[in-house]
Amino acid sequence: MTGNRNLFLSTWTPAALVILSLSLNGTDVSCQEGAFAFQIRGGATAPVAGFLDEGEGWEEKAGPHRSFGMGFTFPLYRSLGGYLGFSQHRFACDSDVCPEGEKWITTGFDVALRMVFGRTGLRSWIQAGIHTNRIEGVVFERGDERSLHSEGGGGYEMGGGVLVEVGERMSLAPGIRYGLSDVPFATRPSLGLRYLVVDLGLVLGF
Repeated sequence: MTGNRNLFLSTWTPAALVILSLSLNGTDVSCQEGAFAFQIRGGATAPVAGFLDEGEGWEEKAGPHRSFGMGFTFPLYRSLGGYLGFSQHRFACDSDVCPEGEKWITTGFDVALRMVFGRTGLRSWIQAGIHTNRIEGVVFERGDERSLHSEGGGGYEMGGGVLVEVGERMSLAPGIRYGLSDVPFATRPSLGLRYLVVDLGLVLGF
């Protein structure tokens, strides 16, 4: 856990400083499509080097699958905005580990800082913040099927992309994000999630 905590701090602290510096020195532009915006996203998620733990090691059998999310953006200060959202990431699981290839499903909430650069047309965005995780799955254990549910957990997601204006207060938002979380279980070691999300969002300003 100490190593994971140090990894979290060493990665998240520079990102937070960069966002703070940009917000204090950036131009006074609209940080979203309007004063507020709603976005819905869909795409794919993939584990980075498998799921990691110090236990049985069957998490290494995880693979890419679907991702879905939605949330609201709102202005905070100058070019700095906020994001509140919900997301669900799914991971494929080999049939020798999960009965009939049952999927791992992680569900969580997002609280993040967000910046959008530019005024109209093609703009870029970056986002970083806290992401909670709750994992559900079914695995073979000693020859029997066992349902596993985590006791919560969390970490962060950070990434960026572009906003492509397609209508009045409407944009497409392709992007990529990296996530890192530690998820505890009652009867087994904590699970370390390392994953990438590549998705496409539809953003509506209001």
